[in-house]
Amino acid sequence: MRKDINEETKKRLISIYEQVENDFSKFPYIKTTEDLFIWRDIIKNGIEEQFIKFQKPCDDKTKKRLRNKIVEEGIEGNDSLELLYAWTKCSRMITGAKAMIRTVNYQYGIEDNDHVIKATTILHKHLKENGKANTSDLFDILQIRELSLLVKYPSLQRTINTPYEFERAIVKEDESEAWSAPLFVTMLKAYGVEKDDLLIIGRKVIEESKNYIEETRNNHKEEQMTKKRVA
Repeated sequence: MRKDINEETKKRLISIYEQVENDFSKFPYIKTTEDLFIWRDIIKNGIEEQFIKFQKPCDDKTKKRLRNKIVEEGIEGNDSLELLYAWTKCSRMITGAKAMIRTVNYQYGIEDNDHVIKATTILHKHLKENGKANTSDLFDILQIRELSLLVKYPSLQRTINTPYEFERAIVKEDESEAWSAPLFVTMLKAYGVEKDDLLIIGRKVIEESKNYIEETRNNHKEEQMTKKRVA
């Protein structure tokens, strides 16, 4: 444990984890971040089976809406699960934004690495502007002997040495192994990340991708018009 952590801070951080642990005890089948995605799929499959059983037509959009309703009602009031669910929404928004950009880049023959959505930068700027990104709390909670989080959750297949590495993991989870869900949520809370922050970040990434797409299409139109004038 870091020498500069005081008893008041230690008690506060332990309280954060104890609440997370209590929240996840109500959902014993969600042990990793991937398990929440799996649970959502199981619910959706169950909805599909019911519609097939009663021979009722149902499009994919309706199935997703019903699935989300069931999930959101199931976790309502559970702060840790609501935070993790918000993170899944953020992840899907970022993934969708990247897919839109790849499609446009392919359409106009642009190398994908010519434009990368800097989701980590967007996240960091938002947290800093809102007085979050609590680096001390993030690393202190991982070093409290009474918790021994890195021993309790040995499945963690990565090393977080800097705040940047953690921020990058938040917005680029699809490139890494699944986190232990209680550990990940504990770290999010210690760092000061709330569910609204994650939803805001997701929306900002989508907005940036739409701006890039509009700019790319406008530039392409200008190039085409220039070629016609020259011809």
